[in-house]
Amino acid sequence: MARIAILLNDRCHPKECQWECQSYCPPVRMGQECIIEGPTGKPIISETLCIGCGICVHKCPFDAIKILNTPEADESEIVHRYGYNGFRLYRLPIPPAQGITGLLGPNGTGKSTALRLLAGVEVPNLGNYDAPADWSKVLEHYRGTALRAHFDRIAKGELRSVVKPQYVDRIAEEPVTVGEFVAAGGPGGARVLEEVGLAAAAGRPLGELSGGHLQLAAIARALATDADLYLIDEPSSYLDIIHRLRVARILRRLGATKSVLVVEHDLGLLDYLADTAHLLYGEAAAFGVISHPIPMRTAINTYLSGYLKDENVRFRPEPVRFVAHPPKTASRANVRVAFPALEKEFPRFRLSVGEGTLAKGETVGIVGPNATGKTTFVRMLAGVEPPTRGTPPEGVTVSYKPQYLRATQPASLRERMEALANDPTFDAKLFERELVPGLHLDGILDVALPDLSGGELQRAAVALALARPATLYLLDEPSAYLDADERMAMARLLRRQVERQAVTALVVDHDVYFLDLACDALMVFRTEDEAMTRGRGDGPFPMREGMNRLLRTVDITYRRDAETLRPRINREGSALDREQREKGEYYYEAVA
Repeated sequence: MARIAILLNDRCHPKECQWECQSYCPPVRMGQECIIEGPTGKPIISETLCIGCGICVHKCPFDAIKILNTPEADESEIVHRYGYNGFRLYRLPIPPAQGITGLLGPNGTGKSTALRLLAGVEVPNLGNYDAPADWSKVLEHYRGTALRAHFDRIAKGELRSVVKPQYVDRIAEEPVTVGEFVAAGGPGGARVLEEVGLAAAAGRPLGELSGGHLQLAAIARALATDADLYLIDEPSSYLDIIHRLRVARILRRLGATKSVLVVEHDLGLLDYLADTAHLLYGEAAAFGVISHPIPMRTAINTYLSGYLKDENVRFRPEPVRFVAHPPKTASRANVRVAFPALEKEFPRFRLSVGEGTLAKGETVGIVGPNATGKTTFVRMLAGVEPPTRGTPPEGVTVSYKPQYLRATQPASLRERMEALANDPTFDAKLFERELVPGLHLDGILDVALPDLSGGELQRAAVALALARPATLYLLDEPSAYLDADERMAMARLLRRQVERQAVTALVVDHDVYFLDLACDALMVFRTEDEAMTRGRGDGPFPMREGMNRLLRTVDITYRRDAETLRPRINREGSALDREQREKGEYYYEAVA
């Protein structure tokens, strides 16, 4: 076993604590310099002197320290390391000559770092963090490997690469229009804007765009650039299912002639996109290990099983299992919430939703393209948005998690929990015993809410919403910013809580895997005109019927994987795709 000591610099505030890490460290008390003050004023932890007691981890008031006992790692495989107690990445994916390769793994394990290294944005330091990185050392290290030729082209300036960034909201700060931003990538900007469906917004400033339009603009900019290697970081964020599949089809055409690497947490989309994949495992913000390339179907099944056979590594305690969604039995179909037909009129948009009923212990997904009224419907049920016609159900207690989150209070999650401990509208025991471990919030309980990442804030918001006793839970895009592991964990926990408490949940989301794991039925929203001025919502429908209604509009078919029962997109024109279309069954007609 090897011991790794990690200091999370953004959480460490030595001027606001009593240096508990050093004061309570047994080796320090015995006169050894296990924890010392570094040149930045923050502690440095010696991995060779550390005995792995974990006292500093528990005593740190900011949860800024991780001490990990890991399987013995081959130090010769370290590609990059951020400081003595910083994150380290082992191995790199090998870019294909042409085709699409996926990177799949938890947040914080090095996927974006790998993309920057392969693009030449950063030079691999091979673990020598205290010396300037040098291309000659990199070329010598990878002599005789496929990566040697790749890095040689970068060092000579012969490799043209482009990175589609992960955080597309940052491009909104650029004072240019959509057309100008995309045109800066290359002369094909106008054509690419048309392909991604953003031509109508070409004259709008970037600062006025929604998250989905910013994502499409970033993708269009990358595609307009003439390059040898395209590195696409999380292309599905903010996009609805229709735009996700449109982008996937464009990237597949690009992969026919170019080399493409894609980081993606939507497993269904990645399965459709990529030919092979590299799995990443490790500890968030501590270390990441990149596996050897695996065929796409095998890669996702391995990821779901949690066991990497070739390396004898288990990275998930139990496999993720999908089910075929048999209909609810009559005894469980008791109506819990009934809502009448509702309408909402805005100056340029009108939403109509048909009446429906929600059963006890039932989780209902709300699906459909963006701008069709899904969030407006949820806000009407939550009492945030008054309907123009119709009355939301009375006598229904609602707990609502909005789509956009903003932490305004400097308190930590633990302080928030303690403040609500005596509040009758908050179940502190449920929060502490089930929601905190189920959503992996243990490590961020003492971090101020404004300092949390997007995914951490999302999990905290869902936990706070589920801890409020209610008849109806309304969760708007709860999987946003989460990695695949976090999405699956949240889906299983949500379904378990709803069934155990015999309540009802409505969930707006675009991830088919998340919906398949969490939901029993679907409400389907659509636009009633090409100008998207009228939206219509109907249901709930059983999962199969609801997905059939949605997928007909997307023009794509799904089947179930024979080994895991997970949903898989059929390739257009395949025998199974043609067979399902002929039968009008777009959703899981066959297992294959």
